[in-house]
This record gives sequence, C-alpha cells and structure tokens, in this order.
Amino acid sequence: MKKRASGFLFAALASFACANAQVVPVGATGQAIVGRFYAGIDCKTAQQTGFGTAALWFPFIAGIPTPYLFRAGATVYNETTAILTAAFSKGSLTNFTNYNITNTLLSAIQVNYYYHPNSSPKDWTDFDGFQAGTLVATYQVQEELFSTVNGTSWGIVSGPFIYSADFTLPDGTQANLQTLMPGGITVTTVAALGTLVSATPGGAPQVVDLTTSKGPFTLGTCAVMIPFSGPGFNPASPKSRPARNADKPGGKPLGKPVGKPGATEIE
Repeated sequence: MKKRASGFLFAALASFACANAQVVPVGATGQAIVGRFYAGIDCKTAQQTGFGTAALWFPFIAGIPTPYLFRAGATVYNETTAILTAAFSKGSLTNFTNYNITNTLLSAIQVNYYYHPNSSPKDWTDFDGFQAGTLVATYQVQEELFSTVNGTSWGIVSGPFIYSADFTLPDGTQANLQTLMPGGITVTTVAALGTLVSATPGGAPQVVDLTTSKGPFTLGTCAVMIPFSGPGFNPASPKSRPARNADKPGGKPLGKPVGKPGATEIE
C-alpha cells in the first residue's frame, strides 16, 4: 500500500511538472533566491580585499516542482539538501556614500547554475558544493548597486543567459532554465551588508577559507559571509531581445561560461 501511494505521488508530481513547464510570463517571478555573499578578507590581517563571490540555492523555480529542487526524501529544504545551486564568478566591490546612505557597487559577473541530484553542499562554508555537478545555465549580469540605510540593503540587477542546457528531472522529463525564462533575469535582493554571519549569536564573524577551489570559480582569499535573498523575474519576451546565435538553427551561445572546457568569457 505504501509503495502504491508513493507511485501516485510520483505520478502527480510528473503531471504537475508537465503542466507547469511553460514560459514564465514577462514580469512574473521565475525564481526565489537564497544566498550568501562571501566578502574577501586577508587570511592573516582580516583586511578587506575589495573582491567577493556568492553561492545560491532556490526554494522555488517556476516550472519545476519544489521537491525536485532537493534530494529525494529530504525533510528540510535548505542549502544542505539543495540539488540545483549556483555560484558567482569573482567580482570587485566599490563603496561610496550619499549622506546617510551607503552604496556598494558589485562589478559585472557571471552566475553559473549547477544540477547535482546525488549531492548537496555540507553547509554555507562548502562553496565547492554549490558549484558541483553539471553546469546547466549561465547568466551574464550587469553591475549591481546595493544601497544600505538603517542596516538594510536593497539591490537590483539584470542579465541574459549566455549558456543553457537540458537536464533530467527525477520523473524523466527535461528541464531547461532558458526555456522557462527566455528573457534572462532581473533580480531584486534584500541584504544586510553591515551584518556578518557568526557561528554563534553575537559572536565573532565566521571566516571561510576560499583560497583554493575545486570548481571553476575561486575567490583566492578568506572571506566573511553576508546573507541575502530575493525574487528573480523574467524581464522580457524572446521577441523583445536582440537575436543571438543560440536562437538560430545550429547556433551556439555568443558567450561561454567560465569553467566550461575550452571556454572564454563574453566573445
């Protein structure tokens, strides 16, 4: 009886996936993003380096049933059970003020999405766990401005896909992030740039060693973590964006993601 019930649940999820595997309408939410920004510091002096990276997991992606974003049998949905995750390339940080508002500008970066159905990050300190498995998509996003006032930071950023690939969900159906959100992505994020993650409440900031990496993105220093989250929207329809080689028969992306064999950045 239990086996039969599981079969019904699996069939229901498969049906749900097929019903929702459609293009996200322009302006609609396509992703929910939970992340940590890793602000680089010198491992010995703890001085800021002016560079950083980030890791992400997704509690919601339109067109993919939520259970398929996490390991089979997961009883909690968080970074330790996520099987679709993402990582930022190394970016530079610039700060300036406007009276009581502190502005932080993050340089243009690439965001790689990875699918790894048989593994998950151990925790937020496991940066390589977020860039494990199969590369399934890359966004090239523009510079992002975070404005901070009274301890709360808000930012917005947009960018197109420069690479995407099909990947197979547990029910055997194919998913492709660019098919779901062909206009790219616009993300609004809320963060607390003045608040550093600590191992214990009120304790010293938790330091993560990111001097080396097995994945394609490496910060090259130690880092402290800053939490952020927000929704990602589909900003445009395929017809409203410029034609790209990837849209033509036999074409390929105009840019290749960092870390893909033989890849360069935007060509």
